[in-house]
Amino acid sequence: MFWHVLLILLAGAGIALYEVPKLTRQKMWRELVAFSGFLLIGLAFALALALGLPIPNPTRAVEYIFGPLSRLMYPH
Repeated sequence: MFWHVLLILLAGAGIALYEVPKLTRQKMWRELVAFSGFLLIGLAFALALALGLPIPNPTRAVEYIFGPLSRLMYPH
C-alpha cells in the first residue's frame, strides 16, 4: 500500500511539473487554478482508492440536487 501511495504522489508531482511551468509562462492564471483544483481532486480520489477508504457515489449527489426538480416536473 505504501508503494501505491508513493507512486500516486510521484505521478501527481510529475504531471504538475510538466504542466505548471507552461501555464505560468503563458500567464494562464485561471487555467492554472482549474488545473490545480482538478489535479488535487484526482489525487485525493486516487489516494482514497489506494488506501481503501470509502468514496462517495456521485449519482447520489445528482439525485439529491435534481430529485425535487424531477418531482415538480413529473408529479406522481
